[in-house]
This record gives sequence, C-alpha cells and structure tokens, in this order.
Amino acid sequence: MRAQSIKTERGPVIRLETPDLLKKARYELSRQHSILLRVSGTAMLPALADGDLVTVEPVQTQQVREGDIVLYQSLRDTALIHRVVRVEHRSAGRFVIAQADASQSLDTPVPIHHVMGRVTGIDRDGEHIEVLQQENGVAGIVRRFLDWLGFGR
Repeated sequence: MRAQSIKTERGPVIRLETPDLLKKARYELSRQHSILLRVSGTAMLPALADGDLVTVEPVQTQQVREGDIVLYQSLRDTALIHRVVRVEHRSAGRFVIAQADASQSLDTPVPIHHVMGRVTGIDRDGEHIEVLQQENGVAGIVRRFLDWLGFGR
C-alpha cells in the first residue's frame, strides 16, 4: 500500500507526487514526531482500506517485529506501508521481509534501516481502529476473513 500524503503536526500536507516525501517522513520521524498518512489502494485489506488515515510513529530498528505494519522505503525509493513477515539476520546485516496483507507474494527484502516508522493508529471514516499485531497461519487467515466480514474483534 503506497503512502498518498503526509501531514506533520507543524507542516503542510505533502502529496505522493512530492519528490521528497520519503525525505520529509524520515526527517519528522527521526525527530520523534509522529506523522499522519492517507493511504491508497487495497493491498493491505482488511487491515487498511483505501482512504484510511494512519498514524505512523518512530520505531527503533531493534523494536521492529514480525506482524508490525510499517512505513518503509523500498529499493525503488517509494514509500510503502506493509506488514513485516520476518526479520532476517544476514552477513550484510538485518533485513526486513514485508508483504501486503492482500498479496500472496513477498516484497523484496530491504535493510532494516529502511524502516522509518510503525503504524500505531488507523482512522477510517471518523472511527479510530486499534492496530493489533497480525496473527500468522490458519488462525490469522480466519481472523482476517472474519474481520473483513465485519465479525472481528
């Protein structure tokens, strides 16, 4: 799911078309400011829907965990909001493997320092939705399906 815009506590709304979106997001998060992003697309359904406003808070790389929904910089220099599937330790360092909830394919692994922040809140049509860590396996699939149907938590 691509980030569509960014709004900081003191700054203007920045659109996805803005070439320095990643730079501004990294700057605000490195200063320990949370940011608001409006997401677009359906890749993260049912957790995130098109038009949701998400709160992204700074996260230390050692605190990134499987199941977190994170904002990160892809190897193509785009901002993505996807779920961490696993963190791998390789000879070149720690890497994050992420995946969109509605996708069957994994994203290209990125160095952990590409993770800029973790999604901590979702506002959908004026309603606040708690961000919970994703369950894996069959239980996770069933839970996500029930959430999508409206029978969730």
